[in-house]
Amino acid sequence: MASRISLPKIEFYITNVCNLTCDHCNRFNNLNFKGWQDWKDYKNLYQSWGNLIDIDHVVFLGGEPLLNPSIIDWVEGIDKIWRGYHQILTNGTRLNKVRGLYDVLQRGLAWIGISAHNIDELDLIFGEVSKFLKAPIEKRVGKHLNSHGADFVFRDANNIEIMVWIQNQFTKSALVHQDSGTFTLHQSNPARAHSHCAIAQMKSYHFIKGKLYKCGPVALFPELDQQFSLDLNEQDRDLIGKYQPLTLDNFESYSSEFFKNLDNPIPQCKFCPEKNDFFKIFPSIKKPQAAL
Repeated sequence: MASRISLPKIEFYITNVCNLTCDHCNRFNNLNFKGWQDWKDYKNLYQSWGNLIDIDHVVFLGGEPLLNPSIIDWVEGIDKIWRGYHQILTNGTRLNKVRGLYDVLQRGLAWIGISAHNIDELDLIFGEVSKFLKAPIEKRVGKHLNSHGADFVFRDANNIEIMVWIQNQFTKSALVHQDSGTFTLHQSNPARAHSHCAIAQMKSYHFIKGKLYKCGPVALFPELDQQFSLDLNEQDRDLIGKYQPLTLDNFESYSSEFFKNLDNPIPQCKFCPEKNDFFKIFPSIKKPQAAL
């Protein structure tokens, strides 16, 4: 049996669905990307993972994780497996629409981090925070005032904190919009693309559907192609399906190789851009689509 693994952070990607339209979203959630994961369908898998690995920091994200109908089940279920004060990374527009969300924060199971992708809508987000928290609410401004480098920190009467980061710039995503209206992926030098990849630099490893991936894009390429029929040649379509995640079935035989090479370039890195061109984004809020 392979040795137990300790990981500092894992991002649990639990939905493709989002209510924002952020150009160059690196997980492609600006599209009408369907699909979410119901906790009850995966809880047994993650309970088994709990016997194999330790995780210090769990992040729930999407898409917009607060659009996952089973988000509270995810938070409670993961906490039973990996005890900790886990983060829900949200865009901040749905805080007051999730029954039981404040309760899991008050019970110390999770904390809220908001990525504010449109500074023109900060008043909207701050309004949602004010309605969600219990008065009196303290507001602190400045990255130097907290250990997470947040631009704003709100704390309420019950010492519940919400942190807000201004993130209104994205780098190019792997997705290329063609003049024909179709989508394709970049054709890059894999090593060069990896060297500029923010996801790689941040070591944003992903659990998706009970499988552990190097990053979000490589996990989502096949599903993206299935839903949007990417303009790819036969060789590239074959390549996006060849990435091998770590699973419960291959853990004993593959975990050593997987973790040894986790931070190295892979052939699928060719589908991401070679350089970090930055774009200011001004997403609009769209009506939430059906979860499925």
